[in-house]
Amino acid sequence: MDQSRGFRAARAAMFAAVCVLLAGLGHVLMSGTMLPWWALPMAFGWMAVTAWILADRERGVPFVVVSTLVAQGALHVVFTLAQTMAPMGHMHGGTSFGMFGAHLAAASACGLWLAYGERAVFSVVRSLAVRVLLTLRLVTYRHVTPPRIAPAHSPAPLRELLLVHAITSRGPPSGVAV
Repeated sequence: MDQSRGFRAARAAMFAAVCVLLAGLGHVLMSGTMLPWWALPMAFGWMAVTAWILADRERGVPFVVVSTLVAQGALHVVFTLAQTMAPMGHMHGGTSFGMFGAHLAAASACGLWLAYGERAVFSVVRSLAVRVLLTLRLVTYRHVTPPRIAPAHSPAPLRELLLVHAITSRGPPSGVAV
């Protein structure tokens, strides 16, 4: 497995873990009923595969936020169905509408957090890549020309630098007045 696939798989797994654990915890707290044992691994696998497919390149803020909203909505439906199919299949606590709203609120906040976090990570990776590639280019390039150095000259006096563009119009005329 090369670096890019490993990085892609790690990003997908982290996204899936955060997304599923956040949704599962919120669902259990709102409903007051535990999820069946198979619900979290199933949701993690589904979310990890979906995230891996979408993690091929940097995405924009709207795409990440909408994707997170869709994922949380789907997880709400999956966890609700899993709780109703479980042997203790009744839910107390929050209504399905309240849980759906909580999923959407969490997804909006996490989507923005993920989008700007992704933008920051890619910015850091790009700047590191430029530095590493520039260093490698300088090391491996055989015909490096030395930088041009201007001939030495004496620095200009400070008074020439300070009042270069000043116009003096005060004082007596320069010629004989009378």
